[in-house]
Amino acid sequence: MRELFLKRYGVERTELLQPLRSLLEAGIPVALGSDGPNNPYLNIMLASIYPGKPKEALSREQAVIAYTLTSAYAEFAEKDKGSLELGKFADVTVLSQDIFTIPPQDLPKTESVLTLFGGKIIYDAKALSVR
Repeated sequence: MRELFLKRYGVERTELLQPLRSLLEAGIPVALGSDGPNNPYLNIMLASIYPGKPKEALSREQAVIAYTLTSAYAEFAEKDKGSLELGKFADVTVLSQDIFTIPPQDLPKTESVLTLFGGKIIYDAKALSVR
């Protein structure tokens, strides 16, 4: 991918593209989303390792916040969603693995085992045992 940017924009302009960490360090909110493959864990992996530009990589926690809370902020919806707080929508996903501790290359393998949207179960893989 870097090669495509270099060909199109040149070295100097490519170095200025997507300065994720620099933006956060300057106090500028960074929101992540996707218009590509519908796998947020792939995008969280890429933001946290940032191939070709590792000095601009985010921590995994920063990438998750950019995908949730800051994305809600970007659409002026942070009062309703983006974090788990009293009075906000109960949009929650139980994941198949701990995305904060697994190796980066395993992030795209993450799946939802239970999804609640607006406080209602909309997906249940029946992977959780109820006691």
